[in-house]
Amino acid sequence: MVERVDAVVVGAGLGGLAAAVTLAGAGKRTVVLEQHSVAGGYASSFQRGPYRFDTALHELSGLAPGGGSDALYRQLGIWHRLRPNRLDPLYVLRGPGRQIVAHADAFAYEAELIRHFPGQADQIRAYLDDAMAVYRDVRRLTTDRATGHDPSPDKMVGRYPAMVQASGETWDQMMARHVTDPQLRAVLGAFWVYLGLPPSQCAALLGGVVTGTYHQHGGWYPEGGAQAISAALADVLHEHGGEIRCGQPVTGLDVEGDRVLAVTTDQGLRLEADVFVSNASALTTALELVGREHLPVEYVERIEKPAPSYTTFSVYLGLDRDNLGEQEAAHEWFLNATWDADEAWQAAQSGDWDRVGLSVTDYTHVDPGCAPPGHGVVVLTTVAPWGYQNVWGTGGDLTGYHDNPAYVRVKQEVADALVRRAVDEFPALADSICYREASTPLTNFHYTHNPHGAIEGYENSPANSGLGWLPHHTPMTNLFLAGAWTNSGGMNAAINSGVEAAQQILTRSRTPV
Repeated sequence: MVERVDAVVVGAGLGGLAAAVTLAGAGKRTVVLEQHSVAGGYASSFQRGPYRFDTALHELSGLAPGGGSDALYRQLGIWHRLRPNRLDPLYVLRGPGRQIVAHADAFAYEAELIRHFPGQADQIRAYLDDAMAVYRDVRRLTTDRATGHDPSPDKMVGRYPAMVQASGETWDQMMARHVTDPQLRAVLGAFWVYLGLPPSQCAALLGGVVTGTYHQHGGWYPEGGAQAISAALADVLHEHGGEIRCGQPVTGLDVEGDRVLAVTTDQGLRLEADVFVSNASALTTALELVGREHLPVEYVERIEKPAPSYTTFSVYLGLDRDNLGEQEAAHEWFLNATWDADEAWQAAQSGDWDRVGLSVTDYTHVDPGCAPPGHGVVVLTTVAPWGYQNVWGTGGDLTGYHDNPAYVRVKQEVADALVRRAVDEFPALADSICYREASTPLTNFHYTHNPHGAIEGYENSPANSGLGWLPHHTPMTNLFLAGAWTNSGGMNAAINSGVEAAQQILTRSRTPV
């Protein structure tokens, strides 16, 4: 079957959906092709009996007035379709000898840190001021570019000094400019679990932005979870005349010279278009869909060189009693067996599940309807390696891996270990679990096709951040990239990447020739 449209988007993740909404809103007949049965990618949920589980979202930033993401949501037409709840505290950090409440308000958070480290008040304030300055500079640069005021390189230092100073640094190097105590730096860098690398390896730009945006504008969670965002984007797309066709795995892009002519699917569809956006991974797009033979060697090298970002193991718990809510516990707990983030990260790489950093997320009160009244939904999550136990008992052969006895055994053992950790911290959970399911890095790969089940595109190192991000345009003049492989920072960043890719397309289409 052959069809002709204006624009084709490969992949219905948040980046792909945002690109499609923007293109369709500009009058382009747009079709999104998605290999899964539902749109959303990581921004989705699943139902098990009376319990609804979010697959990936913990909390969003930037949804307060002036936070940036609120304007993005309004621009896309989804703001009034969502009901976000503000989270305060953002999380509670529990480790040996300390329990620290990370308030959403920057000054309350500062006061909490000073209460725990009274001799280092000036250092705490100096770091938080620097993080806020980095966040300010990044926001300013983003706004400048969006309004056509992209500065020349010689003006970058004067206009964005904190951002330029942090560029190329690790988060720990940035903190160490102000803070001498390694344990205090571990506390300040607790958000590393959202970025997948410990502060000693993670980009300072991202650490500063995460600190600044969450503590200036708070954390948010939409009722209905991340799936509500995907559904809102899908609704707007349909209202603009666009389509989402699920169950259509893309098998290739037909290329002639430096242009893509059509996309093909395993269902026999050939869809021709003027422009194409891929929300698939950069590696999949370039090497499998286009083919390295059609691309410059230097572009292929750039695509292949960085490592994929982290992946995760999660345990989804349905509770017949709202234990954490009864204790008035926070939405998010970070449980640390050590204050050494490098040690926790190494524990994750080696599968030492008693030493990994573990997040315990209670969705019950921030997402009404995820569980029956009086019941609860809690999810346990940790960074996990792709190659654990010979690729989770499969030897790398993922054919029918769900039914592989070795895979089932390894998954069960890891889930048991993480549940024991959670029960040690919250004993009341032990008698309340009535439903349990686990996901592995292989699960992440199965549903997204991201290499090694990557959560955020390339790893969040200094080399892969800021100026190291892939551009939206590719050597194919009518093929653009959207999604986490062109930036980093979570779901809102993915949405923004889709808008930026579409805007580049629309700008080019308006340029006289």
